[in-house]
Amino acid sequence: MLFEIPTGTKDFLPFEARWKKEIEDNLHQILSSWGYQQVITPTYEYLNTLAQGEQSRADYFSFFSEDGDTFALRNDFTTPIARLSKIALSQEPRPLRLYYMGNLFRLKRKERKREFWQAGAELIGDGSKVADAEVLALAMDTLEKIGIKNWSLDISHRGIVKGILEDSKLSSEAKKNAESLLIKKDYADLKKLVEDENSGFDLTLLPKLRGSGDILDVAETKLTSPKAKLALMEIAKTLDALKPYNYKQINIDLAMVKDFSYYTGMFFEAYAPGVARVICTGGRYDKLLSNFGATEPAVGFAIGIDEVMDSLVFQKKDTASISLPDLGILYSQENYEEAVAVALKKRQGGLNVFIALENESVPPAKEYIKI
Repeated sequence: MLFEIPTGTKDFLPFEARWKKEIEDNLHQILSSWGYQQVITPTYEYLNTLAQGEQSRADYFSFFSEDGDTFALRNDFTTPIARLSKIALSQEPRPLRLYYMGNLFRLKRKERKREFWQAGAELIGDGSKVADAEVLALAMDTLEKIGIKNWSLDISHRGIVKGILEDSKLSSEAKKNAESLLIKKDYADLKKLVEDENSGFDLTLLPKLRGSGDILDVAETKLTSPKAKLALMEIAKTLDALKPYNYKQINIDLAMVKDFSYYTGMFFEAYAPGVARVICTGGRYDKLLSNFGATEPAVGFAIGIDEVMDSLVFQKKDTASISLPDLGILYSQENYEEAVAVALKKRQGGLNVFIALENESVPPAKEYIKI
């Protein structure tokens, strides 16, 4: 149909648009309360710039300029902020605490949303476990304060799978296949691959190494890869730095693999009731900024605004009452001017107000008065 919107896009109706704005206002308040400052990056950039973060992915809406340059719509915020921090903010004191909010575009998400909305934060210039803990705590604080109930968070480390693969005798092709199978959680084919190659047997242990903090001790006794064991120590140090924040909803999942190539250390995913997709994700990416001129440690997270809305709907949050105007002023023909004056005064007091002629169809409001 000529007037249908493209697959993977969405109209926000009035009550949805207002509710989304209220969620975003809440996110602004939460992220700024931790000392993070907002930045806004272009909706599209040079494709070559965006590809610095995901050189193995071709998930872009791209197009040519009148000068023949190749542009692309942003499909991630971390890479543009890495660029910005190394160019426009290169002389600013470290660490930088930046946050963002906006829409992203991914061509291959036809079955989901090709245009989607995110907020998130980046802590740049601090490679410590204290920084890792801060970002983890900020992500969890955001989930709590935005109203998500019964969320859970899984944490792992890039060095687990990477270390096992490096310490194994798997061929280069087998290593790529093994990581791909872990991403897809295809553990049966992973077991077959390891047996056929007769190497990398630690990989088959990973799916069972999931649980609370004591799973690190179990992993220490079962894994044979020295590099993977170093990554276990890194996770333990991060969790130790996180203790003062007193969060309990953390699981360790050593089989978890991210399909973003820029992660270098700990990373995590959070889940919420009613949403099959990850609602919040992040991690450490210490090498990405080197693509823009100089190596600098960084860690960050992103939360999906679409997923937040879906989870809150599942929790039966009353979105209709949130989106209603505060006051409707009903007037007759002879007191129109008085109604306008009252509405102006109420708006100055911070209320959302509309006026409507009495006896006509009146929009819903939380409260009405007659003039």
